[in-house]
Amino acid sequence: MHKKIAVTVGFVLLTALFAACGPVDPNATPIVMFPTRVATSNLPTFPAGGTSLPVVPTVPLPSSVAPTLVLPTQPAFTYVPPTPVAPTVVPTIDANWNQLSAGINWRVITFRAPSSGQVASVLVTRIDPRYARFKVYYQAGAVRNIQQWQSVLPGAVAIVNANFFDTQNRPLGLVASDGILTGVNISRNDTGVFQLKDNVARVRSFYTEPYNNTENFQQVVQGLPMLMVAGRVAPAFNPDISTAPSFRTVIAQDVYGRILIIVTQYTAVTLLDMARFLGVSGLEITTALNMDGGSSTQMYLATGGPSQFTIGGKGVPVVLAVFR
Repeated sequence: MHKKIAVTVGFVLLTALFAACGPVDPNATPIVMFPTRVATSNLPTFPAGGTSLPVVPTVPLPSSVAPTLVLPTQPAFTYVPPTPVAPTVVPTIDANWNQLSAGINWRVITFRAPSSGQVASVLVTRIDPRYARFKVYYQAGAVRNIQQWQSVLPGAVAIVNANFFDTQNRPLGLVASDGILTGVNISRNDTGVFQLKDNVARVRSFYTEPYNNTENFQQVVQGLPMLMVAGRVAPAFNPDISTAPSFRTVIAQDVYGRILIIVTQYTAVTLLDMARFLGVSGLEITTALNMDGGSSTQMYLATGGPSQFTIGGKGVPVVLAVFR
């Protein structure tokens, strides 16, 4: 009798326990029943005199006899080597340049801007300084659009906008034309210049090579921020720099000392998009400087075709011109 009562009570208790747990979900994730395996190299050690692990006697494994492997008989055959396939020729970045004249080439490159996913097109002019002459033009109080600049500089093979400027059309930063220096240096650590000094054309960062106010430039224009320095893409920009997409004008230099003038066409991109593109473009750029952009971005290139003008939205007071 007591045994029957005990069984009945046990059954009731188990029924109550399962009822409290609720219905069982057959799709529930199974609970991990075993601890994660710990690599033997990470097992804890014990100091002398401390707790030690019990010694587990080694149990020899039972001997086993390896099964006999029977290979099927293979029919005789004659080995025929595969026919080699000629590798596909991949064009290099130098395969698609158009020549304006000796040492002056141009091409269009497209890339997808990471910030927007849009395909952007850039016009690139590459100039070997041994075959070209650079000259800065600035006339106080005068602004011209790119067609007007081309009409007053008919011998130029390339003309591009340069410095930022204020509402009175006064250029911001250094400007030098034929040794005459105007403007005031922009005292920021992210500025730089395109300079012609001692007959050497260079793109220079004022962070790595600070400006000395006793320097004499034959030609100079100043911009900001630096997009590449010493072959490295700028990882970030000062917080007062706009992160919005815009048209861009860039002056850069490659590992061979050639000067590259780069302007965006049709699509606006952020500075970070532009910098990252320059780093992977295959143009072998070491130093790149952002110039005035937006509606100021404009360029003339003497291709003779209908697209020789990259039109800007307003006139600019300073341009850099390239002559044969």
